[in-house]
Amino acid sequence: MPEQVPPEILARGDLLKLGAAAGLGFAALPLVPTAPAQRTARTPLPLALAPIPGVLDLYINEGYLKMVDDTLVYHRGFGSRPTDVDDPNPSLRMPSTVITAAGEVVPSRSYPLGAPLPPRGTPAPFSPDPANPGQFFIFREYWASYFPERTIIAEWGSTLRFRIQNRLGKSHTFTLHGAGPDGGDLTTGPIAPDAVATLEFPCPEPGTYIFADPTNAPVERVLGLFGVLVVMDPDCRWDIATDRASFERQWVWICHAIEPRWAALEAAGQTVNPAQQRAVPRYFTLNGRSGFESLGITFDDALNLASEEETLISGYPRQLDVRQFGEGTELGTLRGGQLVRLINPGIVFHQMHFHGNHIWTVRRNNVDWPRHEGFVDADGHVVLQQWEDVVELEPMDRKDCIIPIKRPPDAIDPVWFARTGDWVYPMHCHAEPTQTAAGGLYPGGLVAHWTLKGPNPGGVE
Repeated sequence: MPEQVPPEILARGDLLKLGAAAGLGFAALPLVPTAPAQRTARTPLPLALAPIPGVLDLYINEGYLKMVDDTLVYHRGFGSRPTDVDDPNPSLRMPSTVITAAGEVVPSRSYPLGAPLPPRGTPAPFSPDPANPGQFFIFREYWASYFPERTIIAEWGSTLRFRIQNRLGKSHTFTLHGAGPDGGDLTTGPIAPDAVATLEFPCPEPGTYIFADPTNAPVERVLGLFGVLVVMDPDCRWDIATDRASFERQWVWICHAIEPRWAALEAAGQTVNPAQQRAVPRYFTLNGRSGFESLGITFDDALNLASEEETLISGYPRQLDVRQFGEGTELGTLRGGQLVRLINPGIVFHQMHFHGNHIWTVRRNNVDWPRHEGFVDADGHVVLQQWEDVVELEPMDRKDCIIPIKRPPDAIDPVWFARTGDWVYPMHCHAEPTQTAAGGLYPGGLVAHWTLKGPNPGGVE
């Protein structure tokens, strides 16, 4: 079940009201200090834990991260190496890692291991589709997928072993939500300052899970102590789950909202009371990036490439069969689209809106939605697989959706057959304040785009 955020912290209606005048509402807030108050000196910890085969080490670190407007904001995070608060490059977002069915811990930005990497994130097609001009057959069970930071990909059947060092002055907890027996949580319990805790458990069922620190919820999550576990069936590596929808490649989209005032208080050694100190997020990220950075249009070629590989959905148009998402009309091809795992460890209700194609929601929080005889749940949501223009994403929600990468339904023949290049469509959140940074920089927030590739791919026979 999604976390119920108290109205004293942030109500959905508040966010929508702020959206009508985002610049005025946020710009009126006081400036946030970017340096901590005087803190008590502590004995330095060892540089790193001695590695143990098959064990994933995480470090609860603190430091400052640059926002899209160059503001430095205090953060905490599960890092891959020990760093201190004054480190100019703090480890607060572990790089993506694969845990194999054999228990090997493999640093890797892609999965399946050894599968061909899609050029700049875009899978090349199998061949032209002669029955559908301008469209293509696509490869089945061929291309790897790239994953963003904060992602662990685990193969079902493995045993997951974590070792977490708390390098901060307060107790913290590592909790994997919903991954235990009967959907319960798996947790280290409180980890004292300077202490190390371990957690070992059988890999849960294929699906998408959030790990986070629930201490003083949702404050530690907002400060950055969260990540994502994606569990794959190693025998069905291009399926959402065993005997479920197949996909060409998958994308993980992690949404987050940053509250600098909470961050400044915690940086100064205070403890935020979320019921009294109401959250008003001022920065919104998608896979850790905002605005022109998440859109891949900076002067940094490496950052742009990472955005294209990890976030900016792209593919060649195909004739899609939503009834099956399975075998195509040619051997080795697929009549499916691409999988987007929408994940919200934050506190803002997002409404993810795609232009150009609707998307087909398959699962929510690892529960398959029915294709027939849908129903309305207790919160008033329609539970049924269907095309959606806007996908609602509540705090702690995880939704698995198929984007069809198909010819847009309003593309008439003269336009479709005249195209010579890529068609690029925006994706943005319909909760308007999420489109800004610091209350006024637009579009500086949670934005992306997806690309329907042009009619002449290189290397296609």
